[in-house]
Amino acid sequence: MQLRYHPIMFCDGVRVWPPKWLQTHGRRMVWVSGEVGVLEAVFLSEVQINKVYLQISTEQGNGYLGILPFETADRAKAVFNFLFIHIHDTLEAIGSMDFPDTLAD
Repeated sequence: MQLRYHPIMFCDGVRVWPPKWLQTHGRRMVWVSGEVGVLEAVFLSEVQINKVYLQISTEQGNGYLGILPFETADRAKAVFNFLFIHIHDTLEAIGSMDFPDTLAD
């Protein structure tokens, strides 16, 4: 099943993919939403162990940070591992990739 539709991408009944984006740098403020940009980095929170942070960049050279909350630390780790191997892919491509059901357990 595509990552964007996978049941693991819900937390407390709310869809978390794609994350909401907060601009971190760029020449001017530009609000973006959805599956935009290229994944530059992914971090698994050590403080709130059920959260994954995504850092993206856009063609305009702006950078953004998004947060994916999960119901369990195991789900966060599974998504982190999946995203980590897709650094430098577009968010649109990542969203359409099949997420293995075995990782959702």
